[in-house]
Amino acid sequence: MQHGRCRAIFAQYQSDDWITSPWSLFETVNSLRQLCLKSNGPKPVVIEAIRRQLKHWHTRGVFQTEMPDLQEGVIECQQLSAACGTQLKMRSADVLHVALLEQLAPDLFLTRDKEQHALALNRAFPSRLIP
Repeated sequence: MQHGRCRAIFAQYQSDDWITSPWSLFETVNSLRQLCLKSNGPKPVVIEAIRRQLKHWHTRGVFQTEMPDLQEGVIECQQLSAACGTQLKMRSADVLHVALLEQLAPDLFLTRDKEQHALALNRAFPSRLIP
């Protein structure tokens, strides 16, 4: 995993508020669990330790958890699909991330996903693609 890059990003934005949602926490942990399926992937116990640390950071740490309205988010997903679905690659999970930005209203959206980044920019959200 790329701890050095993560540390560099956190250091660059350490004085900022980090806004997340239960959806982003779920997708992060689920993606980490999927790494266990790879050859020489991490052991599940390692991912569970990371999940517990992330949970701690979300309850008593650096992340501010917002509770967006998922029903409203799905309606926004439909609007995003209608507006951009024939022009951009739009996996459902990526669309939901960007749809929730409407409610979270961040100053900057950080992502490592090129499709999320493109969709966020298309919807005029300030977004930075992390290499």
